[in-house]
Amino acid sequence: MLTARQFILLGMLASVACLGYFWMLDRILFSSAFFAPIFRFLLIGYDAQTAWLSVAVCFLAVAWKGTASILYLIDWTARKPVWIAAASTVAIALASTFVYHDYPFSMDEYAAFFQAKIFAAGQLTARLPASVVDWLVWPHFNGMFLVASRTTGQAVESYWPGFALLLAPFEFLGAPWLCNPLLAGMAVYLVYRITLDITGDKRAAGWAMLFTLASSTFLANAISYYSMQAHLTANLLFAWLLLTPTSKRALAAGLVGSLALLLNNPFPHTLFALPWLAAMAAEKTQRRYLPAVMLGYLPGISLGFAWLWLRMNIVATDHGLLARSSGWFTAFTLPGPVLLDMRAASVAKMWIWAIPCLFLLALLGYTRYRAHRAVRLLGQSAALTFIGYLFVGFDQGHGWGYRYFHSAWGTIPVLAACAMAGASAPQPRLISFVGAASVLSLVVLVPFQMNQIDRIISQHLAQIPRPQGPGNTVYFLRPYGGFYLGDMIQIDPLLRDRNLLLASRGPDLDAALIRENWPDAIMKGHGRWGQEWYLGDSDQRRSTNGPDGGKHFLLGFEPIR
Repeated sequence: MLTARQFILLGMLASVACLGYFWMLDRILFSSAFFAPIFRFLLIGYDAQTAWLSVAVCFLAVAWKGTASILYLIDWTARKPVWIAAASTVAIALASTFVYHDYPFSMDEYAAFFQAKIFAAGQLTARLPASVVDWLVWPHFNGMFLVASRTTGQAVESYWPGFALLLAPFEFLGAPWLCNPLLAGMAVYLVYRITLDITGDKRAAGWAMLFTLASSTFLANAISYYSMQAHLTANLLFAWLLLTPTSKRALAAGLVGSLALLLNNPFPHTLFALPWLAAMAAEKTQRRYLPAVMLGYLPGISLGFAWLWLRMNIVATDHGLLARSSGWFTAFTLPGPVLLDMRAASVAKMWIWAIPCLFLLALLGYTRYRAHRAVRLLGQSAALTFIGYLFVGFDQGHGWGYRYFHSAWGTIPVLAACAMAGASAPQPRLISFVGAASVLSLVVLVPFQMNQIDRIISQHLAQIPRPQGPGNTVYFLRPYGGFYLGDMIQIDPLLRDRNLLLASRGPDLDAALIRENWPDAIMKGHGRWGQEWYLGDSDQRRSTNGPDGGKHFLLGFEPIR
């Protein structure tokens, strides 16, 4: 068993080794040559900066000697779990607006955002004007993130619809930015509850909440429109329900699993749930609850197949779309040098987007509590999630931290808190180091990385001019005319937004579309990014008899023969 001094030394060496990774990258052993441009940009341009700061936090934490103030903070946190979860929700909701700009930054986020608007309008699919689909949905992304037929105009997200279903009521209320913060607040309480149920130690549960809230990856995904926060919360709820199963809790766990399977694809929850289901099947005392869990999964599985059927019906109407829509299993591959390079980068990102030494502390907690069934299963879920993505041939592209692991990340603060609990009470030196590292992470690393996110998104949005008023503006964006400018080609599926951001099909076709639909429009700006057209001082959207009673763009295009 590690002593406090040995743990601190090992943690500092690991932080320095993480920093060393960034020095070796593209020099010795590791290469980023085959990374997606955005993954490489975030890794080298921003994560490398954080690695230095993470090492500094470790060295500052070593200098902290007292435990009284640390334990006071932990005990105060442990006494008010509901208040801490509620306050966290409010703070995260504010950050989602002011840091993340209430904006689906990547196509993964936009796909669910797009579908949630469709569901909120009481529809299953969008009905876009078929003749202008290639302007409304960039063809390169059609079949990858969205599926939109040029024949019928029907459009849906390419992913499974669970997260869009969660977003839809918030979109209906005009507050989609609130969905993930509420899920995050729920996750904070679940981390507390699971830790308390495992250890019986309120102080350990307080540590778990601090570890969660002081880790930037948790907060970053919580303020985003990524489905990963929903995965994390659903998996924690699934695990908590099965800690002490009854028939009702087992059925509820299956229903939660149903939703988790649908969130964007079934792989993350499948990896997390397999150890729990296997253990339930293997243990005589638990086996009787397995039918209830399986019954709970039936709605999700049924809805998943129904969604695939709907999606394939849309794809089948468009031969070009059918050719681009690849099978789901093409994502899987055997790990080779390139993929291992990607996962090495992912490990570095996992380390610096959490409290320094948190993963090492989780390993220590697992070692101390491995006799506890739930601890073993949480550890297995985390390990299987990481191993499973060794066979997925993508580096993840966009994302904060290593988002492919995020569905199981909620296990880490729980396991780390086990190292601080009960009969295995840590030495005072370990308390001071871990507490100081956590507080410094909360007040130094988290604001630093939140500022990075704000800067990245602000610079991204600043690539095109701000729209003029009081009328409407139409942008024709050249996807390769800026940094990931194609990700800015985002529309409301019912064409209700005041301005349109369209994919350029070339100056001649773009001008023809404008002349046909808005003959009085004036070009206000142009550049490498594309063109900006002002449609005039009056609103060019038209009222329709649709269910929402709002104004929509009505447009079409007749090709010149």
